Amino acid sequence: MKVPRHPGLFGLLGILATSLVGVACVSSSDIEGLHRQMGDIQKQIQTLEKRSSSKEEVEKLNQNVATQTSQLLKSNADTAVRLGELTTKMEQLEAKLEDTNRRLSQLSQQIAETQGDLMRLRDAGAGPTPAAPPGAPGSTAPGRSAPAATGPSPAELYDTAYADYTKGRYALAIQGFQDYLSSYPSTDLSDNAQYWIGESHFAQKKYAEAITDFTDLLKRWPASDKAAAALLKKGYALAETGQKAEAVVQLQYVIHEFPTSDEARLAKARLKSMGIDTRG
Repeated sequence: MKVPRHPGLFGLLGILATSLVGVACVSSSDIEGLHRQMGDIQKQIQTLEKRSSSKEEVEKLNQNVATQTSQLLKSNADTAVRLGELTTKMEQLEAKLEDTNRRLSQLSQQIAETQGDLMRLRDAGAGPTPAAPPGAPGSTAPGRSAPAATGPSPAELYDTAYADYTKGRYALAIQGFQDYLSSYPSTDLSDNAQYWIGESHFAQKKYAEAITDFTDLLKRWPASDKAAAALLKKGYALAETGQKAEAVVQLQYVIHEFPTSDEARLAKARLKSMGIDTRG
């Protein structure tokens, strides 16, 4: 609070000064000294008032800062809660999407199996096979029918080929995936099969074959979820065969088309190792 002024003090000093003026024995220098003392007292009172006012302003400023800090902390806490809720919802959506993709893949496999069964039934209904003479090789006993020839299901064929790939049996994996594509060229896993053929050739350091495999995938399935990986590995294979300019173009294309993907990060790292600046 402001320090109250003291008019009585100034009045008293004024009366005293006036009285002294009327006294003949008081010199003019004494009166001037008294006036200086009065001025000093007034300055001290003004300084005290200023200090008191500054303290009030500082206190108000501290209160404002405390209020704003409290509001900011509360806002940050609310934002953290909302972010946590959003993260949880995103995780739930990702889980649902993964489950949906799994179900679609299973449905695609079932459709492929049904198509295979229909093709076998159609072939079986094309006409009876001439019966072999009794006792001849391949003949069946009277009253017994020959068992129907059944091949592996799409899932079995794909899983077997993939297992061969993961175990480093690349030649078997290539054959298995090629058999899968030959029998089931239009399932949700057909593009994957083509990709793993390319990966198998790449693992065998057959880079020219790998380039062809990845190129075929990108032509036949341009919207495949393996497109980014195929572009990246094609760039790697081009670099391995000494085609640096083509490899740089391919890797830069990965960054341009899939800027937030892991493949883009790997493409940048590979370009940096080749002395190519990818900033900007």
